[in-house]
Amino acid sequence: MESKDQYHFSIFKPRNLHGRKNRNVILTMLAIWVVAVFGFQTLLKVVEKPVSEKTLNMFELNWPSVLSGDFNAVDNNAFLNSMVHVKGKSSVKVEDQQILSDALSCFTFRIVSDSIREIVFVRLTEIQALKGALGTLTGQDYIDTRSRMRDISRDISDIIEPYTAYKYGSLESAILTGSLKEAFPDSFADKTFDRLPGIMKLYLTHNQSVLTDTKFLGFPFHYFYTAVFLLVLFIGLCITYNLLIEWRLKKEGVTE
Repeated sequence: MESKDQYHFSIFKPRNLHGRKNRNVILTMLAIWVVAVFGFQTLLKVVEKPVSEKTLNMFELNWPSVLSGDFNAVDNNAFLNSMVHVKGKSSVKVEDQQILSDALSCFTFRIVSDSIREIVFVRLTEIQALKGALGTLTGQDYIDTRSRMRDISRDISDIIEPYTAYKYGSLESAILTGSLKEAFPDSFADKTFDRLPGIMKLYLTHNQSVLTDTKFLGFPFHYFYTAVFLLVLFIGLCITYNLLIEWRLKKEGVTE
């Protein structure tokens, strides 16, 4: 009579030589996988070092002059580009986005003429009024209102283009016009901007190493390793396990 547990296998308490061999193979495969995954991540942490983007260098070069109010010594395009570059990142926190919007508004309205500033303020007021009405509109009225808002945004972009060098339709123009506000601190010496240098440094500094800078088959090596190699390794381990177990079953004369 067959035993009810004759096919029972315990990885913790193998009952025979075959069970122990099977357990050893499983633990070996698991150890290889753990080392391959966590060992590489540990190596990344060990060899990486923080590297600043060129955009951050331009911001830090101009920040002292901006903070002191000496805008004649500021490279307007470089400073503006640095903030727009960070504002456009999807990973920026909401509270950091607000500070960046204040900074972009403050700086933009510093470099444009008084007459342009007044015109843009009027346009921004119109956009805010249209945004407030969107929630109550449907159908063609909603479409027309959205179209009107795009037209106003284009007007703003065209008006400030001589000062920003951003043409309508560019990503930079969309980010800047979408960030401009009617109410913002009058000076960069305001406490609101105390966190601005830290925000710029946070989003414009990245950990890099030879593992991230080296290209392999067109990919950064760390990306290829984690996205491609580890997947291939996992499949390879599964195939190897099955081949080893099949070989051992045949060697021991065990039939299923």
